[in-house]
Amino acid sequence: MRRALLLLAAIAFTGSAHAAPPAPNLAPLHALAAHGARVSALVVRLGDGRVLARLKPALALTPASVSKLYVAAAAFDRWGPDHRFETRLLGTGPVRDGTLHGDLVFSGAGDPALTTPGLFKLARRLAGRGVQHVTGDLVVDASRFGALACTAHDRCRARDGSTHAYDAPLSSAAVDFATAQVGVTPAAAPGSQAHVVLQPYDVPSVRLVDHVRTGAHGTPWSVRVARVTHDGSDVITVWGTAPAGAGTHYFWRALGDPDRFAGEELRALLAASGISVAGNVRVVRTKAPAGRELARLSGEPLWRQVRRMLTWSNNFMADTLALDLLRARQEPPLSVAEAGKWLTRRARRLESASGVKLPGKPQVVLDSGSGLTTASRASARDLVALLASMYRRPGLFPSFLGSLTVPAYTPVGMLKAPSDGTWMRGIAAKTGSLNHPHSVFALAGYARLGDDWAAFAVLINGTRHHAVPLSTAIRATRDALTPLLRSPPAPTPP
Repeated sequence: MRRALLLLAAIAFTGSAHAAPPAPNLAPLHALAAHGARVSALVVRLGDGRVLARLKPALALTPASVSKLYVAAAAFDRWGPDHRFETRLLGTGPVRDGTLHGDLVFSGAGDPALTTPGLFKLARRLAGRGVQHVTGDLVVDASRFGALACTAHDRCRARDGSTHAYDAPLSSAAVDFATAQVGVTPAAAPGSQAHVVLQPYDVPSVRLVDHVRTGAHGTPWSVRVARVTHDGSDVITVWGTAPAGAGTHYFWRALGDPDRFAGEELRALLAASGISVAGNVRVVRTKAPAGRELARLSGEPLWRQVRRMLTWSNNFMADTLALDLLRARQEPPLSVAEAGKWLTRRARRLESASGVKLPGKPQVVLDSGSGLTTASRASARDLVALLASMYRRPGLFPSFLGSLTVPAYTPVGMLKAPSDGTWMRGIAAKTGSLNHPHSVFALAGYARLGDDWAAFAVLINGTRHHAVPLSTAIRATRDALTPLLRSPPAPTPP
């Protein structure tokens, strides 16, 4: 799979240099700036470090999810592309005649991509050791990061309720990105109540309320899903209309208490594996319980996790990886803000590793790994410095490149422009966008220029009084960069 992804990235860059008269450098971006947008842009040829185009390259703006590139680079640098996080089950007492006399401890490893199938493997491995009964509690050990305060506005608001998945709370023991999956299946006959279930099992701390009716055949889906948390329990209400005869649709919503959910889901998976737990689900976030290892699960390799994080712009994965990086250097309790400060220090050291002389000075300040807040700042020259430094890491560059989005080959459609093969197959990049408190679009990545490479970054920020529509920002960026990919212009004078 890894080889296929890297081959895909390499194939994508063929045929991107065609003879055509160059357009004025970044003219569509200049037009946006003239109408009130704040724009920072830079295109650098990496073979010789020449600046091909620039527009206020050192202007620090909100990068949104493009800041996830810093997490990806730092994670590859720290652990290498094949690193796997290892989640364990521990026993606090002896196992005799199929019974664990003590507590069973689910030791959260901070695996950003631990999902229900992985948790089920862990349960089956415990059953494979002959364990059939636990006399004590099922303890969820979330002490690797400690108790985490919310820092982003969206995550703080989501403690009481959410209609999204992106604002899920963080934990070292969370499963399924700290979200719950709800399946909605319409009935066969219009007018009947649809069938709504929690996947894969019902758990005590989550209650579903089904207000979905089945509509006529061919009518569009019109379903809303909201979670409200009260007294430690989540109520997920689903209402609307689902078309008769359609298949099941799935919805993900951020949880109120992902640690308890993980414990309750594991308990259900243990029961499905023939293991009963006599005690309760109990969460600890301070001191890790001691115990003997009974089962272990190696998660997905890091290169695959980073690919998923960047493709889907997964905020939970990005901030969890940032906390993992911080945890490798200090003991808990940790915080997203401290992880951002560490990433900022590392990002500013990239200047010496970029191998090119860039205009302006480093401006990058990261408030988190995800870019979920507008407190993060970066300029186009900061992002190009990051890209140039990874380009000069031959052991890491193939994995880093393979984790980026090539528009023609991604299920995410933000960058798609079917009529433009140069754009669709000529770049590999990461996008970022926000719409509050001001509009943000950002794009950073690589382009193949004949037998050379270019690194580019474009950041477009609106203001509270002047929003730049996302479609307008994307179109201006595409129109500005595509001529450079077709026929690189002469370098911009210093």
